[in-house]
Amino acid sequence: MELYPMNINYRYYDLEYFFAKCKEEGFKKVELWLCPQHFLINAQFSQNPNALLDLMAKYNIAIDVICGEQNNPKPNNIAARNELLIENTFSYFCRVIDLAETVNATKILVTPGWNYYDESDDAARKRSIKMLRRICDYAQEKNIKVAMETIWSKSSLVANTIEKAKEIFEGVDRTNFGFTIDFGAIHYANESIDDWYKAFPDNIWHVHFVDGDPTGHKPWGHGSLVMKDYIDAFKKYGYNGGLSMEYVDASSFIKPEQFLKETKEIFNKCI
Repeated sequence: MELYPMNINYRYYDLEYFFAKCKEEGFKKVELWLCPQHFLINAQFSQNPNALLDLMAKYNIAIDVICGEQNNPKPNNIAARNELLIENTFSYFCRVIDLAETVNATKILVTPGWNYYDESDDAARKRSIKMLRRICDYAQEKNIKVAMETIWSKSSLVANTIEKAKEIFEGVDRTNFGFTIDFGAIHYANESIDDWYKAFPDNIWHVHFVDGDPTGHKPWGHGSLVMKDYIDAFKKYGYNGGLSMEYVDASSFIKPEQFLKETKEIFNKCI
């Protein structure tokens, strides 16, 4: 079990600043969020990865997970329903997978996509399953895993609960398809780590590890959750993957390095 910094709250800083601060705090692995100001990639174009590879080498930091831009209203919707957007989404994730292969990442992170309000969420879920099969098949050729997080019902009803995630898991039916536990989403759905391991005992591959009240994606120590309770739960199930600090609360955007330090200190007391 290992803490992973994430550049999502460094969005107002250069990417090298993020790598430098990770190095200062002794981190070895990160999750890379693909925002355009850090690494430009879309369905038609991908930035040359050499600058990214140079940063990894300079600071001795590996990228283990890549998280593409895919929340509403981004164009990369896993559950898109017209042909142009469907093919745009597939092309985008193929480029993300290609990048993952280039930087030796082990997995990409996806969401189930978002449904339209003028349809049933079941119709969108069927499209999500179809797209995820295609993405997983392409990723399998590159030996990349695809780890889906659920998202709260304020954003999408495609897979906001374990039960809907089960439907997608069974429908996708690919050995390189598994899950990311996102603390914001599971708490909004009143779900627990135990619930997730009961449903998917062998397919929890990543975690978005954040504080909250109980949601909010806050830095640890700035919400009401008790980190040790979650560390103990993951230990119980033998989890040995990454715990990404996906801090999207705006308070974490200024001097984000202080939250790396604070989280590391709390984590070290819990393990």
